[in-house]
Amino acid sequence: MLHVNARQAMLPHPVLVKTGLKPVGAEKPFLQFIAPGDELGVSATSPRLYRVVEGCLADCRLLGDGRRQITDIVGPGRAIAQQPERDGSCAIKALTFTEVEVLDPAANPALASETAIDSLSRLARHAALLGRMNAAEKVANGLLDLAAQFPRKLRQGHPVLTLYLTRSDLADWLGLTVETVSRTLNQFKRAGVIDYSHAEIVTLSRPERLKEIAIGRPLAKLNSKPKGEHP
Repeated sequence: MLHVNARQAMLPHPVLVKTGLKPVGAEKPFLQFIAPGDELGVSATSPRLYRVVEGCLADCRLLGDGRRQITDIVGPGRAIAQQPERDGSCAIKALTFTEVEVLDPAANPALASETAIDSLSRLARHAALLGRMNAAEKVANGLLDLAAQFPRKLRQGHPVLTLYLTRSDLADWLGLTVETVSRTLNQFKRAGVIDYSHAEIVTLSRPERLKEIAIGRPLAKLNSKPKGEHP
């Protein structure tokens, strides 16, 4: 591990490392690297904030029978607060190789407050998604969220995202089955709304149409492309 001052110049997006933030302790590394599938440690006596520099984290809740609900996906620039360890049902897991800043919330009150407000807002939206939206609306909202958090270079003027989530991850996040997620993505692809030849790279070919689906316009009405419009 490298200290942030030495590491910062090597990052592809050094602006994501904010100056003035205080780590958990001067003797501890400011940056932490997590391999895919690994969980961030928890400590009841020393709460922490984790701010993503690169990669993707999933905030998970585990049920007694092994089922999993992903409550949030956290990408570069966003922070997540460590939850107190009570019954082992909470976990923050890396979905890809991930680099985070390990921060002391007491020493960074503005970021801690911002993170708490952002978390509550996203949880409220996620509750509405789980409780009131159909499969197409859920997947459309998920793709738009991920496109904002994990953008790649535009492809012929269209937004492109890195999809770090597997179909199983998407299902656990959106409250769907894996089969429904795959079927809905294929419907979007056939309708020309999205395009992908690689599982981890998705192009939003018709982002405005995707936004319309996300707010409740049926996909069936989107299958007919206006004259002169290309996917």
